[in-house]
Amino acid sequence: MDTKTLSRRPALPIRPWRRHVTGETIATGAAGAVLGGATLAPIGLGVPGAIIGGLNGMISGKRRIYDWHRPSGWAAFVLDSTWGLIGSGAGLGVHALQQLRRDRGGYRADLSARKGRHVYETGVTMRKGFTMAAGNTVTNLGKGQARIDLLERHEMLHVWQSRLLGPLFPAIYGLWMIGGAAVGTALALGRGEDLRRTVDTIAYYDNPFEYWAYRRQGLWPPPNTHPRYVWSGRKRPPVTPV
Repeated sequence: MDTKTLSRRPALPIRPWRRHVTGETIATGAAGAVLGGATLAPIGLGVPGAIIGGLNGMISGKRRIYDWHRPSGWAAFVLDSTWGLIGSGAGLGVHALQQLRRDRGGYRADLSARKGRHVYETGVTMRKGFTMAAGNTVTNLGKGQARIDLLERHEMLHVWQSRLLGPLFPAIYGLWMIGGAAVGTALALGRGEDLRRTVDTIAYYDNPFEYWAYRRQGLWPPPNTHPRYVWSGRKRPPVTPV
């Protein structure tokens, strides 16, 4: 999601989370390892599954991201430890890369605790100026209330898309990006269209997962899309001062 088009407001204060191991850390780490190992054992990947599930459980337990008082919190943990292991693995990669940064990515405990996600204010992203969701981890969110709205309406949908679709999510998303880039390039060169805008529209914005998220956010069509190739649908509402 492009954060440059959003208005800016002061960020909520960053509240540091405690740096000691708790019972929740141990319990979620152990349960995650058991679930992850059992999930991938039938295909001979029990050990990697246990490692991913266990690490995700430990980090998520330490940061207290799962809301155990709601069914959605239990569902998030079970899915992150089983069907959504690929997304959890991607999230672990983001955590590791953020630790290499001086600011550790600006982890937002206030936006993560009991919310079912890990949120970083800065750091790893696939494209400059864009927020990215990797499994249960959202990175490069930025600051301000508009970014929090983006998190709740757009990025959290991606988090649940990853959980519910599991390995199908990155497969479909990636295939669409590759196919869309090829189609967009052919159309742009054949019709003399703007290459980057055409490819961006078909490969990224028209991706069914992004289309769903941008519409849920109330930002369709996004301002950078090619009007000839963008999906039709509910128009973006006029921007009002905030």
